[in-house]
Amino acid sequence: MGRPEARRKSIDDAKRLLAEAGYPEGRDAATGQPLVLYLDASSGGADDKSLFNWYRKQYAKLGIQLVIRTTDYNRFQQKIRDGNAQIFVWGWHADYPDPENFFFLLHGANIKVGKGGENASNYQSPEFDRLYEKMRNMDDTPQRQALIDQLQEIARRDAPWVFAFHPQDFALHHGWYSNLKPTTMAYNNLKFRKLDPAKRQAARTAWNEPLVWPLWLGLAALIAVVAPAWLAYRRRMAERVL
Repeated sequence: MGRPEARRKSIDDAKRLLAEAGYPEGRDAATGQPLVLYLDASSGGADDKSLFNWYRKQYAKLGIQLVIRTTDYNRFQQKIRDGNAQIFVWGWHADYPDPENFFFLLHGANIKVGKGGENASNYQSPEFDRLYEKMRNMDDTPQRQALIDQLQEIARRDAPWVFAFHPQDFALHHGWYSNLKPTTMAYNNLKFRKLDPAKRQAARTAWNEPLVWPLWLGLAALIAVVAPAWLAYRRRMAERVL
């Protein structure tokens, strides 16, 4: 029996959880004040404005007011090191293709505040840490996979990260360039790519084959323009001789 496919939850589930947390319709149940959340980000290109607007619209569906606080990247990093950020977006590119290289980002020994590790969410769970430390140096066996499944379930349950944003990349490449799959998980995949020199040379030959018909067409057009003037000139010269 395979694993269940990913299924997007409805916005009603989010509203229910928000109400259970004491903020029905995005308002404090005691005071009636709207819930305001802050997203810290480093200033980027022009595309960021559209992305930030999209964030605001998604939170607004729950009645939550999202405030975007942009700074330069150095200041942003300092906020994360100090734990002075409520919500933020940060990424990670895998050093090697193994779940351990992502689970260590939630290991309590790697918290950012105080220890300077890569656990930027500062998530700490004795249960998670115990399973992670047991799993990380094991060989790839069914027993290790069982621990990985448990770690993934804990991360889903505790949700130190928001698993809701999945960017997509698209790439075009030549037919002689293969074994390439665009991914945002890692950039160290150059050694796996393949080139077919014979196919590339054949393509180059086909692309670089000279097209002579435009030259002939241009010559014909030139003759068509010049010939009447030349013939008229010859007639005038012949009339002068006579």
